[in-house]
Amino acid sequence: MYRLRSIYNLLDGHQELENQEIYFAPSEDLNDPMEGFLDVYWDGDAVVWENLLKHFLMCIEQVFTLNLVGGEAINIKSKEIPVFKNRSTYPTNQAKEIYLEIEKCFFDFDYINKLPENLSSRNNSIRRDELITYLRLVHAYAIQSITTVYQKHNFIKNRSDGKRFEELQKFIKEKDLFIDILNRTEKEFSGNDDLASTFFSVAGKVADELSLLSAFNSTLSTSSNKFFLFNEFPQAYVSRIEEITYPNWYTACFMSSCNNSSIWGHYGEQHKGVCLKFKTSSIGEKIQLNIEKVNGCNENGVTIGMVPLTFYKVNYENKHIEIDFFKSLGRLQVFILRSHWYTDKEGNVSKCADPISKDPEVAKKWHSEYWKSFYRGVTTKLEDWNYENEYRLIVTNMLDDFDTVKSRKLKYDFSSLEGIIFGIKTSNKDKLKIMKIVDDKCTKYNRTDFNFYQAYYSKETGKIEYELLSLIKPV
Repeated sequence: MYRLRSIYNLLDGHQELENQEIYFAPSEDLNDPMEGFLDVYWDGDAVVWENLLKHFLMCIEQVFTLNLVGGEAINIKSKEIPVFKNRSTYPTNQAKEIYLEIEKCFFDFDYINKLPENLSSRNNSIRRDELITYLRLVHAYAIQSITTVYQKHNFIKNRSDGKRFEELQKFIKEKDLFIDILNRTEKEFSGNDDLASTFFSVAGKVADELSLLSAFNSTLSTSSNKFFLFNEFPQAYVSRIEEITYPNWYTACFMSSCNNSSIWGHYGEQHKGVCLKFKTSSIGEKIQLNIEKVNGCNENGVTIGMVPLTFYKVNYENKHIEIDFFKSLGRLQVFILRSHWYTDKEGNVSKCADPISKDPEVAKKWHSEYWKSFYRGVTTKLEDWNYENEYRLIVTNMLDDFDTVKSRKLKYDFSSLEGIIFGIKTSNKDKLKIMKIVDDKCTKYNRTDFNFYQAYYSKETGKIEYELLSLIKPV
């Protein structure tokens, strides 16, 4: 396996060669903006829809309180939306009672009370844009419920926008049959599966444009907490709850070959960098590399050791994997799923709970499919990138903590580094630095089999090839 590196990363900048480190990058740092994109959809019965609305209400109430207490001294963004909390995590009984009062006020609205059943009646699965559209309406009811209860308990002063809310209620009441109309329209045009998707995509773009125009004309700063809470929260919430499905992941990118000039130009510092050539091991069809990370625990805490990580081949296709949200909540503990997502206040259990049933074979199959979908999702890139022939090592936050840059610099065994390929434009100064570090390490680890190579352009193949520098050997 090959890994291109710049001189800055390898030497004086991050000293990856000296430290024998491989950096695992978060998806947002990768060069494809669609990296790790999952085509999430929502398809469930009234039980899970009711619980999603409760979860939305709880999240907005906690962000509302955070803004109330901290004001603009705390910069509230999507990461502050507490999607991993639930109604049992309130710090005091009083806080929980306040929330339950808000929840009752919220579901006392006829539109909200009917919404779980209406959403469950949709003919087709609900996609991001459609869900955001509904939550933008729900958002107004949530804010109204919170302010009503907070005013009652003298947490905030009385607001004077009740008339605006009454107008909104009247508007929503007129649209109350919208889902029914949408279902009938989809049935009539049954050949067009993208009807709702197209409609809500356009509606979402119009809403975003109106929000931008509103921000332009507003006295509120777009970076203020109030602007986030009142204008951006529904969309931020939908993006954030997708994190409940799968763990945060980090990757180190490799290639099966290094003969593409464009790749050398992009990842190899315009051919001034180098390419690390790794020896791998195989178990069946799995190609692996030993990496130092958490490998267990004992009475003293976690233990660290070499762990074989599997290389995953990147798939290049223009269709991203679909994820059924309500059946993919794998980051939550089973008792949390059952009590806060899959059961309603009357004790009715959602059909979405079937994959975590007491039948161990059913649960085992669900668990296997869950991880297959995860790895398929994080190893899919658009076809535009297929020239990279990429393979990935992947780590997740499921058991380890990789939130900091330092924690994502993982060591490899020096014996796994078979050699280094100098780029066409690698300077002699940098070559000598690399040779010195390698020579010291070969002495330390008693190695005599390390190889240096030189990349060159081959007229015969029209590609970048490399040849062994047979005279350069560790002392």
